[in-house]
Amino acid sequence: MNTLSAGMVKKMKGSLRTIEEMIEKEPVILFDDKNNYWLNARAQEFISREKIPIQDFTEWITIGSCHLRNLFYGDTHIHLMGLPGTGVAAFLRHDATKDGFNKIGLTSKQREVLRFLVKGYTNKQIADHMKVTPGTINTHLDNIYDRLNCSNRLAACFTALKHGLIVPTREVSQTRKR
Repeated sequence: MNTLSAGMVKKMKGSLRTIEEMIEKEPVILFDDKNNYWLNARAQEFISREKIPIQDFTEWITIGSCHLRNLFYGDTHIHLMGLPGTGVAAFLRHDATKDGFNKIGLTSKQREVLRFLVKGYTNKQIADHMKVTPGTINTHLDNIYDRLNCSNRLAACFTALKHGLIVPTREVSQTRKR
């Protein structure tokens, strides 16, 4: 495990100064946690010159950034901030109010299906492990999609991981037939 050294703090402060300079010199759009946005004059000029539809553009950025900016690991809220270059700062905060499964109302069987889904199992593999039919798994998935307000496996996995419903583990999964 690496701890934050004086050199790393200096590098981070340098990145923050670079961000401050970029705001003055580069096209920049700032988003808050409610996805409101502000454009500097250079961003407005850029968007106008490139004939980019601002509403579609900002919605597209919002969709991508919400999955990359805020996530949960169990009851730990993680806010990510990309730094100039290849750096990323992760700010950690305990969130005692986080009770994902209970808020969403997934049953224990649905949670089990979701865990297998995040691990990449097919419906048949999930059915085999749970000793039920693939049709039962389809029913569970339909209910999971409804409760998570999504429409496919990938969106369900992202939502589960983002909101800390499934916490990644270091366990090595057994080899599965694909």
